[in-house]
Amino acid sequence: MSDYDGFADQYDQTFELAPFRTHIEAYSLLRLVGDVRGQAWLDLACGTGPYARALRRRGAGPVLGVDVSPDMLRVARAAEQQEPLGIEYAQHDVGSMPKLSEFDGALGSYLLHYATDAAHLRGMCHSIADNLRPGGRFVTYQLNPALSRRPDYYLKYGAELNLDPGRPLTDGDAIAFRINVAGFRSPEVTVYYWSRAALDGALQEAGLEQIRWINPELSPEAGAGPDPQQWADYLSEPLCMIIDCVKGTGEPDRS
Repeated sequence: MSDYDGFADQYDQTFELAPFRTHIEAYSLLRLVGDVRGQAWLDLACGTGPYARALRRRGAGPVLGVDVSPDMLRVARAAEQQEPLGIEYAQHDVGSMPKLSEFDGALGSYLLHYATDAAHLRGMCHSIADNLRPGGRFVTYQLNPALSRRPDYYLKYGAELNLDPGRPLTDGDAIAFRINVAGFRSPEVTVYYWSRAALDGALQEAGLEQIRWINPELSPEAGAGPDPQQWADYLSEPLCMIIDCVKGTGEPDRS
């Protein structure tokens, strides 16, 4: 059972209730992904399917969404029925996901920080690489190893983290997280801290190369809005960063 089972319908509304998801997260991810016309893409940890739909509308195909939560997939499939785009969905834990096909790209918004231990993290990275063609890209929105430890720092952006600012975080540490937006405070969800070195190492072991860590950016629409300074704290110490990498042509290290 996923932590998200039971509030998938409310989660589906977070792009409207937490505007940073549109103006920072989605803008930055999709800008970096670029032209996907005619390409096969995986949407990993797809949730209710917003990125699968975005990829499909931008011309990607086929598009397959994968999530561990049946409740999230229920909402995603309902959206597909309401507006058929030709997206398929499958339930898997990415850490043990089989080879489903060979994709040109894989997108994972909020994925690797759900790896519960080092073996799970390595399993995720190997599963991702196994489903990419040589030269295929993996782009993910990942909990920032250098996130702010100040209490309530991200609360105005809809994210509530239970962190002890005086205790150092080490790889695999559990962090209690809630979505907290107007009219909705989610049940507690557990995410896991992974350092940049641990993430780079797991990706490289799986045969993913050319790893880049990229700061998210603000959409021009929000930058030209009435209060662009409201985003300054998030951009200064982002809750998440983007990792962009490419599957190499050699065999991954499975030792």
